[in-house]
Amino acid sequence: MRLKSFICKCGLFVIAIISCFSFYSAGNVSYSEERKIDAFFLDLDKKYRIPEHWGILPFELEDPYKRIKNGPPLTNVINKANVEWISRWIANPKKVVPNAKMPNLGLDFEEIKAVIVYLGSILEKEVPQISWDSNLLKKEDDLSDEEYDRVDKLFNEGKGVWGRARCTICHPIKGVGGNVGVGPDLGEITTKINRNWLYSWLGNTKSHFPDTMMAQFRFSDNDVRALIEFVMRDTQFMPEEVEEEEEEGEAKEEKQPEAEVKVLAEKEFSSIRKDTALIEKGKNVVERARCFVCHDIKGTTELMPVIEQKRDSLAGFEKLLYEIRCLTCHRIQNKGGTYAPNLTIAGSKIKMDWEREFLKAPDIIRPLSQQMPKFNLTDDDAKVAVEYLEKHLVTKEPMSNPFESGAPSAEMIAVGEKLFYEKGCNTCHAEGEKGGGVVGPNLSTVGDRLQPQYILYHLKNPQQANPQVVEPNFGLSDEELKSLVGFLADHAKKKEGNQ
Repeated sequence: MRLKSFICKCGLFVIAIISCFSFYSAGNVSYSEERKIDAFFLDLDKKYRIPEHWGILPFELEDPYKRIKNGPPLTNVINKANVEWISRWIANPKKVVPNAKMPNLGLDFEEIKAVIVYLGSILEKEVPQISWDSNLLKKEDDLSDEEYDRVDKLFNEGKGVWGRARCTICHPIKGVGGNVGVGPDLGEITTKINRNWLYSWLGNTKSHFPDTMMAQFRFSDNDVRALIEFVMRDTQFMPEEVEEEEEEGEAKEEKQPEAEVKVLAEKEFSSIRKDTALIEKGKNVVERARCFVCHDIKGTTELMPVIEQKRDSLAGFEKLLYEIRCLTCHRIQNKGGTYAPNLTIAGSKIKMDWEREFLKAPDIIRPLSQQMPKFNLTDDDAKVAVEYLEKHLVTKEPMSNPFESGAPSAEMIAVGEKLFYEKGCNTCHAEGEKGGGVVGPNLSTVGDRLQPQYILYHLKNPQQANPQVVEPNFGLSDEELKSLVGFLADHAKKKEGNQ
């Protein structure tokens, strides 16, 4: 009785305090005024709220699209790009690289010259000089037949490396390609870089630009050398030759001559690169133009300092995510890109035996422009990835396996096949040796790739499974769904004779 009386008194006391507080608040806030929540708390809620059907991850995902500074560090840029190219670039970025994100700063030639001299003054290290076969340094016309054959062999090997790495997914060439939209146009890359820098970059992209969205491919030394030969010799990476055409019987239309852009030559740069007055002027121009908003530039006023990421201790899948930059294309729990499939519940979707082999040697599933690059992952890399997917990237929503008690019958598969063609699924999807569309993934071995319960979950409501999917919801009955899943689950390597 005493305890109950004490609790009641405490309750009355609390109510009295709340009433007083409410009365006090009423004098400051109108009762009709809508309660506003501070944006800071909304952001916190958005950041830390995890949907109930997602797993809680063991580490914070790093979103490559949320970089503090989007531009590359400029400390050693003189090693990367030749002086003439930098001069043209600063004068008019989009004229040099059509998809350039850097604005035209409107600097005159004297300012541009001072900036380049300043950039030369903050150089920290030289690019290692690589030993090259003397044949590779010759122009094509200077090669003997035997030398040409050796160079051509390496060139074609590099073309193969380029294709397997799917470089054009990120990089356009003269405006074509670059669907992900994160890489610079490489249409005139030969006017910018040199062999030694490119060798160093391809060997370890992160040592030059820790926050780069480009993956660290596990290229062999021969792969790198072959790829360089392909890039440095293929005409698609060189400026196009301007040919003047004149139609017969018509006067050639007069074109207004473009204003000549003054360019800093290497010889002049060498003679002024130690000029302290120019160095100081260049630093002032860089600070005034706020170049450090996008670039890490040592020696400038750090009005927008870089928060250096400590990545030396990364291990396991977290290290793999950073090195391969999976989230440039893929998405996990609302972080990353949208070009490739969402991996948030990949562990509940994909068969891990298939995934392990796919990561080491990606097969063609989607249209060629969306095929995953070959990153040259090791067995250990693939094992680390699938173990993480299987343990953490799963949904807590129950998914029922329609064939838990046994494989689909031949009759059920036949009914599913009929449905597949009646609904026009082959308009977007290829199916086995019968062909089909290329808009959606190839279904020839979907039974090897996807778990039956996920196929069922996807077909029930494609937009719920993937909000970006264009696949229609046919409103199939439970029996129709089971038959169609049975037909698709039957598409495995052993069924296609590919073992």
